[in-house]
Amino acid sequence: MHNNIDSKKQANNTEDELQDIGTKIHQLRLAKGYSQRKLAQLAGLTNTAISTIERNKVSPAVNTLSAILKVLDFDLQRFFSNDWDIQQPKIIVRPEELIELKDVGHGVTLKQVFNSNPNRNLGFLIEEYQPHSSTEEKIIHEGEEIGTVLEGEIMLRHNGVMYHLKAGDSYVIDTSLPHTFMNPTDSCSKVVSAHTPATY
Repeated sequence: MHNNIDSKKQANNTEDELQDIGTKIHQLRLAKGYSQRKLAQLAGLTNTAISTIERNKVSPAVNTLSAILKVLDFDLQRFFSNDWDIQQPKIIVRPEELIELKDVGHGVTLKQVFNSNPNRNLGFLIEEYQPHSSTEEKIIHEGEEIGTVLEGEIMLRHNGVMYHLKAGDSYVIDTSLPHTFMNPTDSCSKVVSAHTPATY
């Protein structure tokens, strides 16, 4: 009887550890300021693979996990140690808690509103474009995105077609098609956008 109980406890502990893998990777990625797309590129994986792992839909193979942790400057032993603080989802996110994403383009600042919930389905960005700046060429990620220009002007290239947006204009795009955002003016531009599923 005791052996059966111990076996169940061990199985539950193993299941919990596997469930934590995606959550831990998600926290490490955001601490680095990487988007899922950036992490996938550096680790030699697909964006879909990173998204699936972070949502705990699959457990990564050891070599896959090692490749991810190498990019994130984290070792396997520490990754599976008990010295880990899993953050709980928040209701309010303060300005100083916004996460700034890296390598999104020269003169472009993307700040993510993240409440520490790795299973969220919606992502939200506060974006700022310096004069004559642009995002990386041909951004592609699964899902749909909607955004509004708050200040200035933005040029949106979506699937090869160029669109001109001014303050107050909004856009809705299929993000599985290549898209780029540019500020061709001499003034700063600001945009807010939401995307689903959350790929940043």
